[in-house]
Amino acid sequence: MLLLTASGLFSQKLKAEDNSQNAGKVEWTKRQVDAGKVPFGVPVTGEFEVKNISTENLIILDVRSGCHCTSVEWAREPIPPGQTGVITAIYDAQKEGDFYRIITVITNFDPAQSVPMALVGKVEKPATVKH
Repeated sequence: MLLLTASGLFSQKLKAEDNSQNAGKVEWTKRQVDAGKVPFGVPVTGEFEVKNISTENLIILDVRSGCHCTSVEWAREPIPPGQTGVITAIYDAQKEGDFYRIITVITNFDPAQSVPMALVGKVEKPATVKH
């Protein structure tokens, strides 16, 4: 899986097209969420909507993160035609600086190829405690 630490964070973007067999069956509302500047140590949540535009049920078989610092959540129930589901990525924000976290989604329409999603932003310096 792909996990990048960004040096040119805000110039990095995922390719807009979906080259998997999900194309024409799944509509990814957005595949990259920019969280902007976030406080150190406060978890960052990015939500990715997925709409089933096919005539069959969409099943999200798996969602993976390439880093222990990012967890994922999604409903395990099938998404009927015309309906929308949400995939959530949560980054722990325990490291100062730019972040570019990739999660990958595998569906029943193309179980052999994952679709990448990205959560990006910048964790601010931790607050210093004055004695």
